[in-house]
Amino acid sequence: MDLQGFQPCFYCFEYNKVATDYPINNAMYNREKFTPRCFLHWQYECSKCGKMTHFNGIAWCSDCKEFTCLFCADEKMVRKEFLIYDYYYEIPCHKCNNLNSALDFAEYNGEHPFQIGNLQPEEEIVVWMPIYKKEIEPQEFPHKASGFERVCSLGRPVDFKKLDSLEEYDPKSVWDALAPSWAPVFGIGGDFHHKNLILPHVFKMINAQQDERILDVACGEGNVARNLAKSGAKITGIDVSKMVDFAIEREKKDKLGITYLKLYAEELMSKFGSNSFDKVVCNMALMDIEDCKTTIENISNVLKEKGIFVFSITHPAYAWPACTTLRVPKDSQRNEDKLRVVIDYFDERPTLIHYGLEAPILQFQRPISSYLNELVKNNLILLEMIEPKASEELIEKFPRDAYMEYDRFPDILVVKTIKRSDF
Repeated sequence: MDLQGFQPCFYCFEYNKVATDYPINNAMYNREKFTPRCFLHWQYECSKCGKMTHFNGIAWCSDCKEFTCLFCADEKMVRKEFLIYDYYYEIPCHKCNNLNSALDFAEYNGEHPFQIGNLQPEEEIVVWMPIYKKEIEPQEFPHKASGFERVCSLGRPVDFKKLDSLEEYDPKSVWDALAPSWAPVFGIGGDFHHKNLILPHVFKMINAQQDERILDVACGEGNVARNLAKSGAKITGIDVSKMVDFAIEREKKDKLGITYLKLYAEELMSKFGSNSFDKVVCNMALMDIEDCKTTIENISNVLKEKGIFVFSITHPAYAWPACTTLRVPKDSQRNEDKLRVVIDYFDERPTLIHYGLEAPILQFQRPISSYLNELVKNNLILLEMIEPKASEELIEKFPRDAYMEYDRFPDILVVKTIKRSDF
């Protein structure tokens, strides 16, 4: 074999990671694409429609000596862990209607037409014979749940981990650790997102007026509270992390009349009575709060009739942890090489996200419907919803941050509600 021209088959290489006896064949097809493949893992011609179909979507009937693709029959999904997968398709033969495994599982099961001798390869390949066939019990392979890992290997995704419990992490400890690095950023008005995409909409929606009582939930270092206080409103900020310590120290210097309290968002009713505030704001925090349902319920309770509640969150569909971004190639600095990939919009497990900061960020993924249903349940009626889009002016000023990025995908969701007067 000419090793200088050798390019490993994408699937052979992946299978070899978990089945070490799996031979790695030279790729003969798709060599210039992301998935160079050998003949074994390329496409097969359906005997009924004549369409060339990926090997994981076509089956071989050894009785009829015919291929049938899943476009010509009603496939059945079988959940079984094998190699790097957790399911395979069974496809009825277009002649005898007997179910046969798609070729990816057929190979694992030793029933591929090349393994049983029904067909001979047209190209030079080494056919794998699964070693578990020689054993009393089938061999267990490490299982990779989806192709997400393979897709992400092409780019540079953020490191993250889904948590089944919060034994090691909780929102307070995470933000306590982040406070020393985050507080200085917000002490000067916030990062690019806050200054340009979030706060202009939040401030416009809340529209703070003289002498209004406004509660800032999860106020952090106090950036939002200070801006609202300059309108003459009477501001109370609550936060449970060390971020609020920086806000308290800043208030000693600025003397804007802001009251800061160390209090969990879920415990508002333990400190404030019903109908205590004209308006409530919660900026970029609901996705970081563990018990969002109780928090929204309590916000409604402390809000006066016809009171305004405004909140901003990372976009549930287009931002972490539901969605990630990739750059292909990894080292490209052009945004046209940046892709958005949805991981799992419905997975509501807590997510630990490492952005390369001093400590990870803990977020609680929730679908948009979860937020809206809680608002309705607590008599908070939607007035306005904005998914901030980068303007031409912003693109001109910050091209690397905005162009072909925030002019195409919303990273943030800002919502304005009003409490029903017949509550």
